[in-house]
Amino acid sequence: MKDSQSINSTMPEYWEKSYQSGDMGWDLGGPTPIFNDWIQFQTNSLSICILGAGNGWDAINFAEKGHNVTAVDFAESAIDNMHTSAQSKGVQINIVHSDIFDLCKLFNHTFDIVLEYTCFCAIDPARRMDYVRMTNQILKPDGKLVALLFPIDKDINDDGPPFAIDLDSTISLFSKYFILDTKEIPSLSIERRNGREVFVIFKKIGN
Repeated sequence: MKDSQSINSTMPEYWEKSYQSGDMGWDLGGPTPIFNDWIQFQTNSLSICILGAGNGWDAINFAEKGHNVTAVDFAESAIDNMHTSAQSKGVQINIVHSDIFDLCKLFNHTFDIVLEYTCFCAIDPARRMDYVRMTNQILKPDGKLVALLFPIDKDINDDGPPFAIDLDSTISLFSKYFILDTKEIPSLSIERRNGREVFVIFKKIGN
């Protein structure tokens, strides 16, 4: 990966430019089908933190179903779009304008669920262990990371974002703080990501 790309993709300005140009390949234009299916089976009201929440489709969907949602992004347009959508839908969402690596300063053992999709693959791979530690810190002792890991079909040496995800090494990375509870190739992936992502649930180990 080129140094200029590495610097740019770690900054809010990199992503803000994507919003301004409409070049948002990560945005599905609606709730993620896999997460929409998963949430139907959650019978209790959950506190859910969505990392890199983007335009907030999943955040709005979960809030409409009665869950306590915190949506995090560091691009200003994402924050503005989520405020607008939440207001138009008449739902309450805690919208946080922040770098995900600063969340430990704001939340400590707070959430039942951390939701992940296209955030882990967007950060500098050198910071993936920092991501694991942060997720562990903001989750309650019995909390879970619910994630779609993408892209699992990309060469690990290729540039990004999105940066490739090797499933075995990623599971090993999380194993310091989490136990793998679920791993499956989802049948509800959108067409352009079919077979390129895996649905996982990691359960936190202790405090």
